[in-house]
Amino acid sequence: MPGQGSLELLPMRICMLTTTHRPRDGRIFEKEAKSLAKEHDVTIVAPSDAGGATEEGGVRIITIPRPASPLLHPMTLWRVFQVGLGEECDVIHCHEPDALFLALLLKALRGRKVVYDIHEHWPSEIPFDLGLPSGTTLTKILESLISPMEILLARFADANIAVSESVAERFYGDGVGPVIISNYSVTALAPPVPEERNGHSVVYMAGNMQMFHGIRECIQAISKVEATFPDVSLTLVGNVRADIGAIAAKTNPRPEITMTGYLPYREMYEALCRGSIALLVFQPDYYNAYIGLPNKLFDYMLCGLPIVASDFPEIRKVVEGAGCGVLVDPTDPGAIAEAIVYLLEHPEEARRMGENGRVAVLERYNWGEMEGRLFGVYRAIGGNTGI
Repeated sequence: MPGQGSLELLPMRICMLTTTHRPRDGRIFEKEAKSLAKEHDVTIVAPSDAGGATEEGGVRIITIPRPASPLLHPMTLWRVFQVGLGEECDVIHCHEPDALFLALLLKALRGRKVVYDIHEHWPSEIPFDLGLPSGTTLTKILESLISPMEILLARFADANIAVSESVAERFYGDGVGPVIISNYSVTALAPPVPEERNGHSVVYMAGNMQMFHGIRECIQAISKVEATFPDVSLTLVGNVRADIGAIAAKTNPRPEITMTGYLPYREMYEALCRGSIALLVFQPDYYNAYIGLPNKLFDYMLCGLPIVASDFPEIRKVVEGAGCGVLVDPTDPGAIAEAIVYLLEHPEEARRMGENGRVAVLERYNWGEMEGRLFGVYRAIGGNTGI
């Protein structure tokens, strides 16, 4: 045992609970869990298409069957709670408001410490996930109920962390807010930037592509670019909607589109590096999308890609600060197309933007700094509890 005055802490047993994210989520698994596993015992409990247990990257992963319908989400909560109740752990690290509620129940029952990891602006995200249009009376009522409840529950957590200042700002009521741990890139995972790129290949990456990602606008923009660059192509990296082909078929002229499906991190980076321009055109369909600071922004930058991005607050700070892309109105396919054409017509400027982005990630926007902050949160918890 360390001496009473020693700063050394014993390894903690950490159980990460998520009710909506996939087991190998980029933030939860690739970044936080793998980092924490360097010093602690880490288990992820997450819904999946099938149940089971495995170990990967030093992290134990327990998956529970995901119900066929979102209406059966309470079944997911019960299953996650049951697994969490059976896990011998010191800290529960949770990733959604309902997972926070479960974690606090386990805190009351078993005396476990709780870390609440705020990925999203949940008051707007939850109604959107339920299919409710933004701005309707019902959506506003739900938002007015979710926000104060989430803030209240977060006060009972032993530590709160958030992905960005915009997401964290609701939690500063008592003057002390969450620790900001952003979704910066893990630089060791990316392959070297190629000296020569596929000159007219445009890439867009998302884990699960939805319409708010601007897929329709991207397809329409690429169709317009074909008038100037007939060999332009669009590669969609990630899981895509079944109707993407139908959307493309209705676009005249129909653009050339390649869909890779879900790719592991390293393969994803390799696919991105084969492109020449990256798209990040979230639509302002709801507030969480508007204030988002997506992983893919930093992944694009790490791959040395010039970016055509939505002119939204958090995205703007990074793109303008690094000088790594062109900001556009994401609702206007014509504006997206003009930005793509500009970059294709000015390859040296596009190359400079890509280099700026990569340098910015290597020097500032990399996971190394965030990993240090994450360890700091856990050191504070362990030091306060004697773990």
